[in-house]
Amino acid sequence: MRMLLLLTGLWLPLSFSVKADDVLRYVDPFIGTGGHGHTFPGALLPFGMVQLSPDNPSKGWDWTSGYHYSDDTLLGFSHTHLSGTGVGDMLDVLVMPFRGDYPHRRKDEKGRIFTTYGHDRESASPGYYRLYLPQEKVQAELTATERSGVHRYGFEGSEDAKLLIDLGYAQNYDEAVVTFFRVEDAHTLSGYRLSTGWAKFQPLYFTARFDKPFSHHLYEKDEAVKGDQWQGKQSKIVLNFGDLQGQALTAKMAISYVSIDGAKANLLAETQGQDFDSLRAKAEDAWRAQLGKFQVQDKDESAKTIFYTALYHSFVAPQLFHDVDGAFFGADGAEHRGKGYGRYSLFSLWDTFRALHPLLTLSNPERVDDMVHSMLGFYDETGLLPTWDLMSNETDVMIGYHAVPVLVDAYLKGLTSADPKRLLAAAKASAMQDRFGLDLYRQYGYIPSELELEAVSKTLEYAFDDYAIAKLAKAMGEEGEADYFGKRAQSFRTLFDPQTGFMRGKDKQGNWVTPFNPTYVEHRKTDYTEANAWQYSFFVPHDVPGLIDLFGGEQAFVAKLDELFSTSSEMQGDVSPDISGLIGQYAHGNEPVHHVAYLYAFTQQKHKGEARIREIRNTMYKAQPDGLAGNDDLGQMSAWYVFSAMGFYPLNPVGGDYVLGTPLFDKVELALPGGKTLTISKTGDKGDNPVQRVLFNGKEISGPSIHHSELLKGGELLFEFGD
Repeated sequence: MRMLLLLTGLWLPLSFSVKADDVLRYVDPFIGTGGHGHTFPGALLPFGMVQLSPDNPSKGWDWTSGYHYSDDTLLGFSHTHLSGTGVGDMLDVLVMPFRGDYPHRRKDEKGRIFTTYGHDRESASPGYYRLYLPQEKVQAELTATERSGVHRYGFEGSEDAKLLIDLGYAQNYDEAVVTFFRVEDAHTLSGYRLSTGWAKFQPLYFTARFDKPFSHHLYEKDEAVKGDQWQGKQSKIVLNFGDLQGQALTAKMAISYVSIDGAKANLLAETQGQDFDSLRAKAEDAWRAQLGKFQVQDKDESAKTIFYTALYHSFVAPQLFHDVDGAFFGADGAEHRGKGYGRYSLFSLWDTFRALHPLLTLSNPERVDDMVHSMLGFYDETGLLPTWDLMSNETDVMIGYHAVPVLVDAYLKGLTSADPKRLLAAAKASAMQDRFGLDLYRQYGYIPSELELEAVSKTLEYAFDDYAIAKLAKAMGEEGEADYFGKRAQSFRTLFDPQTGFMRGKDKQGNWVTPFNPTYVEHRKTDYTEANAWQYSFFVPHDVPGLIDLFGGEQAFVAKLDELFSTSSEMQGDVSPDISGLIGQYAHGNEPVHHVAYLYAFTQQKHKGEARIREIRNTMYKAQPDGLAGNDDLGQMSAWYVFSAMGFYPLNPVGGDYVLGTPLFDKVELALPGGKTLTISKTGDKGDNPVQRVLFNGKEISGPSIHHSELLKGGELLFEFGD
């Protein structure tokens, strides 16, 4: 079957097979909305600019997405949301359906009207969200296009139907700076919201079209303002549609990060002449096309729900950031046009370089080149590749220069048209800067602990990124650069203490920092980033044989891995809530350990790694709102599950080697470019027995991994289990 999917503003054909069993029924957007998952349940398209979702009043860290399943208070529906992050921002342009006199409505301590709801009349599926508000007597439905949020409200009773649109509304780190409304006619409203927060400069423009005429009242905070337009800091507008009993009100709101005219063009291109139901059907078709690339055959319905929801969460970001005409807001604060690529933003690279971006090279190779050029555009505009790009703002929230491995991986897999000389220049600009301890790293060969926080974590992650630069330089024939960065990539050796068996800090004289406690944590104030020595001592994904040698050989290495998983989970100090999902000192709720279970594959005791992979899958992922062991981090937590359920994982996410693990399902079929299919299957699995051998197209794989180029040939990857 052939379908069409909107990609970066162009209609491109995709080929895939759709079985009678609709994949959408296995997606539960409420997974991760409880606990520490920080996801949201609202409507969006794959990689879409708009995420239209309900907002609760923030009660702390677990409300960073705007929503938490434990809550029952609604502030409204806003159009932009972050999925699974540890910091909160966005939540732009709040729309609240309500009844009664706005000035006299009961408000919370921040001056916001609110209402309550119950989960019994709340539902969500890919591209669609539905909630009944009993106090307002309103049935709310949401769907989306790539750049537009589409609302449908059914108001019961004859009391006037009203919508509050609040541009001053802000939660978490966000704060409105300047807001503006303009009533263009009785059906059309436009405006903008300039805000600051985690991303320091956030311009967002919108236009909204309503299928019923309205009268209006403007407010600055709660003070009434006369006229048809208003600029202030906390502007609000109440739209009154009169008696709509028996009629549905549909609102279409498009956004742009460039201009109101851009928002109007987006709205026209994506919604003109289409009603709510047709737009919902298109959203569902887009998700069916995206998720249908993966076809699972298995009797475990719960596991399929976890798997397809993990896929769904893996395709929330990076997000489209350009208008339908290609214009976008750049990291230099300027408008850019005619660049010849589709701009993306929202790169949580400390998280997503590990598994999400490698997954996209399999699931969406057609998008990878635009993502590469987006990061290179960021470099052109600022002089550096992005570290954590939010709405074309550098947040510098995490360590490393992990755009580099993503770019190099794309280049080595042949997925980018970027000039390799430009890639190397951009990578070197990040590697040779004098911030974040990099000057010390070059001077000492490691980062001295008394001169820089998070010194051990930074040294280890810089070493990995340098390995990626060395790989790029070698592929280009730049032997001098390859040798220089190859030597830097071995910097991990300087911080390994053979007496304790841990990566630990040194001072500038080369002495070990004392006292030393491998279970001690002090959030962002010690040698480790959101972790302790146990959780960082295995971060050498680019040289596993070298790491094994440091431990004194395979036996000692396996013993240390065993101890990681079996030792007490108790920690001392200011333990960050990021350190969650514990098995011993292994903390699956945070990213630094995501590759660790696969290290066993490089030893003669790979069955131990398989047992740990099964344990992590079974205990850290559940088909329930608190079903994620930690922040989803824009899909990285979910991407780990996707790979690990299929049976392989990019332990070293540069160059295309996937380390073999243990597949969960009887069969998975993955649609590949060129109409090919990769079938992953298994025989003899009794649930806890090890993999005896793995065959690819009938030939046994002798090593611990299979290469990306082999998988792209299609065929069958068969895991044979035994006693």
